Amino acid sequence: MDTLRYITCETPDGAFHIIVDSNDVARASGFGSLIDLQGRLPAEFRDVSLESATDHPYEALVAKYYDGDESALDGIPRHQEGSDFQEKVWQAISVIPYGKTMSYKELADASGNPAAIRAAGTICGLNKLILLVPCHRILKSDGSVGSYLYGPEIKTSLLQRERAI
Repeated sequence: MDTLRYITCETPDGAFHIIVDSNDVARASGFGSLIDLQGRLPAEFRDVSLESATDHPYEALVAKYYDGDESALDGIPRHQEGSDFQEKVWQAISVIPYGKTMSYKELADASGNPAAIRAAGTICGLNKLILLVPCHRILKSDGSVGSYLYGPEIKTSLLQRERAI
């Protein structure tokens, strides 16, 4: 693979970027700095050149998500590799319905390791596919928002948009 492309979407929560490979499979996504996001790519992609993709169809899908289309982001193929447990956690996050939340304990249970509550939380922080693997839907056991890579304000905004809190 010689190049990766990035899509920048302007959202009410700021610039949201998606980095895709030559098959338009999302490899990383997130808010804020494109350079920081590129640093979150898997090691084999970190030195690959990055080019802008203008007028990419994923921009419209992100806009539809922000307009309340619950399944808009389902149309973006994604790939994220990790350990067996990491992949189980990300899969459990991926099936949380729009407008619903889950606690870190429930996430550990759903991932097949009920005792691994802290590990499940750590794995949320390792998620490279923000919004596409909706880790913002994971809350603390007391129902509070908890931490989020892009700050509690964006997490709260996303949850309010989805009417999950």
